[in-house]
Formats: sequence, structure tokens, C-alpha cells
Amino acid sequence: MSFQDSADVTEPTSHERVFKVYQALENLGPGMHPMWRIIDDTKYGKSTVHRILKAGVRANAFVHPRQGQYGLARGKLTSPAEGLPEATITGDGVLSRELSLLQRQTAQVVMVFTAVLVGGTGSRLCLHSNMAKRADFQAALTRCDPADRDRLTMAPLHADAAGLVIQAYLDDVPASSFTREIRAEGHALTPAPVPGWQMLAAPLFRGRSVTGAVAIVGLPTQIQRHRHSYVPTVMQTAARMSRRSEGASPMRHGMSTEPNSPGQPAGSGDLSIQDGETPA
Repeated sequence: MSFQDSADVTEPTSHERVFKVYQALENLGPGMHPMWRIIDDTKYGKSTVHRILKAGVRANAFVHPRQGQYGLARGKLTSPAEGLPEATITGDGVLSRELSLLQRQTAQVVMVFTAVLVGGTGSRLCLHSNMAKRADFQAALTRCDPADRDRLTMAPLHADAAGLVIQAYLDDVPASSFTREIRAEGHALTPAPVPGWQMLAAPLFRGRSVTGAVAIVGLPTQIQRHRHSYVPTVMQTAARMSRRSEGASPMRHGMSTEPNSPGQPAGSGDLSIQDGETPA
């Protein structure tokens, strides 16, 4: 065997293994993926892959919102045609049906987000979307800036309604009139990352801990016209999902069974941010 032949069969270095795991997650696309798929892609042992993934989570390169599931910390939308992540938050068929029902009830784009609190910067990451036949939303995705599409997948908590309803229930967030209003009303309405669209969101809980948000995204005229029915529909869906959810990692604060308490979404009042406004 020549020297070149020996080099070809040399075991990969630890650095090469890290890049291979990162590349596997990129190839798998946006959203969360089970560890076995990463193992299958890299052909490395379970302990090796797990060790690299844990190091990546500590370095804020990967996110690990629930056991056995990993994703890139920058959840990219590679192209409008590929749409948004379609993996449900727990794989529970009942939850998937809840989201399909919400889409049919509102005829809007439905999205589910998980809270990602790593590196001292809170974000919300899209885990599921249901666009049904909203060709107008697909067209809007095609026209908008790639950075806006990226923000639809992952953005800071303060960026839009989905993040704000999560942020409002975190203990380490300073109380403000705006967060108190979100707690009182149980939802938020803001412009969506896609220009010309709005997002209406309610928080998801596991026990007494906020874990994410469920949201609908629609045209402002449609959201405003049907807001009186959309708000309770989204909040009721969030409450049912919260009772069933077992997949998202617990964060902080929670939901009380007492109406109008700080942890219980209770109202359906007029809470919204328009373009250009900043939470108090």
C-alpha cells in the first residue's frame, strides 16, 4: 500500500467530525431533527455524535429544545419554494390535528414556535407551519428579502407577536406595561417578518412554564375584520395544546388556573403593535 493509499483511509480528525455533524444538520434543513438521522448521515457512533451536538449547544451553534432533537441555531429558509418547517412540535397526531383545525377555522397560515434561550439572547424558532392553499403567502415569501424569510424561521423574542408572548412570561424579563398587558389579554398582534402581513400569537405552556407560541399569519385586512373570532380561537388552541404538550423543554414562569392571573391568558382585548412601534 502506498503512502497515498494510507492517507485515504486515515480516520477523520475530531475537527473533521465536528464539520461533518454540522454539515449533516445543514443538509437536513430547517427545524429540529432526531439524533438518529444525524447519526445515519454521518455514519459516526452515537456517543461521538452526541458529544459533538452537546458541544455545539454549549457554543450556541445548535439548538436542543427537547430530548433527542437538534437543529442549527440559525434556522434558515433555503428557498421560498421549500416553505417553512413542517415537523410538529411533539409528533403527537392530536396536536397535528389541532393545528390543521386552526388553519381550517381561520383560513390563515398557522405556525408553532419554541422558545430558544441560549447565550443570553432569547429567540423563537419555528417548528411547524401549515400554509394550506395560501398561494398569496407563498408569493409574498418569494418576493420578500431573504433576511425577512430567515426571521420568519428564527428571530429575537422582541421581534414579533410570537416572541413577545413568550417573553412576557419569563421571570428574568423586567415588567412593563406592555408585558403586563400581554399577560392580561393572553395574546399579541404585530407585523409579521414578511412585509405586508400580520401575526397574531398566544403562548404555549408546559405545566407552569412557557415553552413557545402558536400563531396565525394573515393579511391585515383579514386579521382586523375577523379579529373578534380569531383571538379566542388561537387562544383556545394554545390552551388545548398546552394541556397535551410534553415535547418542549420547560422555561420559566407559567399558567395559573385562575382567570386574569399573571400566568393565565384570560382576555381577548385590543393588544397590538403597528409597524414602527416599540413595546413599552
